[in-house]
Amino acid sequence: FGWFAYPPLSGEAGSPGLGADLWIVAIILTGTSGTLTAINMISTVTMMRTPGMTLFRMPILVWDLFITAFMVLLAFPVLSGALLMLLADRHVGTHFFDPLEGGSPILFQHLFWFFGHPEVYIVALPFFGVVTEVFAVFSRRPTFGYKDLVFATLAIGVLSLSVWAHHMFVTGEVVLKFFALTTALIAIPTGMKVFNWIGTMWGGSISFKAPMKFAIGFLVLFVGGGMTGVILASPTLDFHLSDSYFIVAHFHYVMGGTVVFALFAGIYFWWPKITGRFLSERLGTIHFWMLMVGFNMTFFVMHFLGREGMARRTADYRPIGNFEQWNMIASAGYVVLVASFVPFGISVIQSLRSKPTAGADPWHGNSLEWATMSPPAEHNFDWLPPIRSDRPVFDFRWANYEELTSAGVKAAWDARNTQPESAPADSAQSDSTLEDDS
Repeated sequence: FGWFAYPPLSGEAGSPGLGADLWIVAIILTGTSGTLTAINMISTVTMMRTPGMTLFRMPILVWDLFITAFMVLLAFPVLSGALLMLLADRHVGTHFFDPLEGGSPILFQHLFWFFGHPEVYIVALPFFGVVTEVFAVFSRRPTFGYKDLVFATLAIGVLSLSVWAHHMFVTGEVVLKFFALTTALIAIPTGMKVFNWIGTMWGGSISFKAPMKFAIGFLVLFVGGGMTGVILASPTLDFHLSDSYFIVAHFHYVMGGTVVFALFAGIYFWWPKITGRFLSERLGTIHFWMLMVGFNMTFFVMHFLGREGMARRTADYRPIGNFEQWNMIASAGYVVLVASFVPFGISVIQSLRSKPTAGADPWHGNSLEWATMSPPAEHNFDWLPPIRSDRPVFDFRWANYEELTSAGVKAAWDARNTQPESAPADSAQSDSTLEDDS
C-alpha cells in the first residue's frame, strides 16, 4: 500500500495478514521515539545552555533544531493517532475509514498529510542550520540577518501546519483557495532564508573548500525545487501535474537537494572536529561535481516527463512522445549519481588511515565546538571563551582579553589550536588553513 498507507489499500481487505500490522506498529513506535527525542531537545536547549548563551546568541543550527522539535511534537502524534485508528479498523471493528459504514478514506489523508507536510520541513530545517554555519565560516562574514533567519524559521514552522491539503487538491474535498494561499505564503519566509544566505556571502572573502561547494550546491538545487513548489501551489496547474513525474522531480529537488548536499556540507565541515583528520579536498571536488551532474541528469528531465503526462508509480509505459529519450538520460544520470559516492568512500578510508592533523579550529569557525580539541575529549571542554555574541570563538580569536591572557586561558587556546603536522597537499586544509580573517 505504499508509504502513504491510504485506506482501503491498507485496510484488512486490501492488506490482510500480519505484515501490515507490524508495519503500522513500527511506525507508531518510531513516531513515539521521535516525540520523546523532541522533548529531550527542547529540554536541553531550554535548561542546559552554557552561561552567557542567551536565546539570541545560539547558533542558527540550534535554533533550527529547537523549532523542529516543536514541529515534531505537533505533527508526529497526529500520525500515530491516524495509524491507531487504522489498526482499530483492521482488528477492533471500527469504521473510521470505511465509507460503506459511514467512515471516510479522505479523513486518513487529512491526518496523514497534517503530519506529512510538516515532515518535509522537519527534515529540511536542521540542514538549513548546517548550511547557515558553513556559509558564514567560509564567507568570513557574520550571518546576515541573524534574527530575520530565526523569525523566518518560526514562520515556516507555523505555516507548515496549514498547508497539508495542497497534497489533496485533486480529491475535490478541500478548500482550494485557502490552501493555495497558505502554500504560496510559506514561500516568503523560505525566500527570506535564501536571500539571507546570499547576503552572508555577498562581499565576503569566500573560500571554495568542499563544505562550501556542497552548501552552494544545496542553495542552487533548493531554489529550483522551491520554484516548482510555487508552481504546484496553483490548483489549476496541480490538477494537470499531480501524480506525474513533475512531482517526483519537485520532491527530489526539495528533499534530495536539501538533505543530500547539505548533509555532505556538514560532513566535510565537521569531519575534522569529529576525527581530528581531514577529508581530501581533491576527492571532495570530484565527489561534488559528479553528484551535481548525476543529480541533475536524473531529476531535471523528470520535469519534462511530468509535463508530457508520464504518471508516477506505473511499472511500464507505451513508447509515446519523448518518454524513452528522457528516461534514458535519467538512467545514465543515476549511474553517475551512484558513482559519485566512490570518491567520497575513498576519501573517508584515506582520512581514517592518516595521522590527525586538523588542530582544534582548522576552519576558523564561529561556534563553541571549535574551542576544544579535535576530536573532543570525553569531558568536551577544559574551558570556554566568553560568550558575548552568536560567534563566541570568532570573538575570542580576534579579541585582546588581557585578563584571560594573564590567567593562562589564551595560552590554553593557542595550545588547543596548534596543529601537530601540516595537512596533506590535497586535503581540505591545503592552502594554509584558510585565508586570514584579517
